[in-house]
Amino acid sequence: MAHMAEPGGTRREPILLDAIDPVSGKTCKVQIRQERLLAVARRSLGQAKECGYIVPAILQHPTAIFEGLRSDEDEDRRGVGWRCYCGVPPTAYRADGTERPPWPQQVFLVFVNEERVAYNWRWEPADAEDPKLPFNHAERFKRKVL
Repeated sequence: MAHMAEPGGTRREPILLDAIDPVSGKTCKVQIRQERLLAVARRSLGQAKECGYIVPAILQHPTAIFEGLRSDEDEDRRGVGWRCYCGVPPTAYRADGTERPPWPQQVFLVFVNEERVAYNWRWEPADAEDPKLPFNHAERFKRKVL
């Protein structure tokens, strides 16, 4: 569940989302910074809906969580990449914001850094042998933790 800034807070505060902690099995908080939200909102209504609906769903109910990013393009330029949550949500969104079935042979990835900031998310090709995991996951990540 997303939490907005507390009363009296500023609009620059991050949004906090519940996420499953693969180590404890309990809920932890992951944040999305306001500048990221604003950048996504400028792109398309579909990307804004992905942020509002799909990102929280994947953080709370992932099919897998990986730790240790091996690919530079997956790294957060402001900090060390840490975890990648992945899953196949029940819906996807077109650029105009209309719902559609999930993209075929695709999984949704949410990248979280060591400070528990979700810094990137996107659809990517799925593994041919396990369509709930991303393509090339064994080489991209150091270990699967869930």
